[in-house]
Amino acid sequence: MINDNRTAKAGNLLCVSKGAYSNYSVVGFFVVLKDFCPADELAKHLNNNLYQRDNYCFEEDSFLSSMLANGVLLEIEYCTMHLTDYSNHEEFRFTQANDG
Repeated sequence: MINDNRTAKAGNLLCVSKGAYSNYSVVGFFVVLKDFCPADELAKHLNNNLYQRDNYCFEEDSFLSSMLANGVLLEIEYCTMHLTDYSNHEEFRFTQANDG
């Protein structure tokens, strides 16, 4: 289990991501509504969902949903502005929140 007692402070913007390398993605952006320890929230979630402790069984959406339902986080819509790939301005992209 993760042993980390750092605290997410109320009012902070939280970027949630998952994956690695080519599978890396940003899940979304959230406002922290009340101070919480992310490692403690994860431990509580896993204690309530024991099957998610197994490798390849963790459900990210379930974890985030529980934090939203408990009033810890508020999801916000966001847009994306990608500046360049390899300093090439032709790779510039802007994506609206509802563009998917």
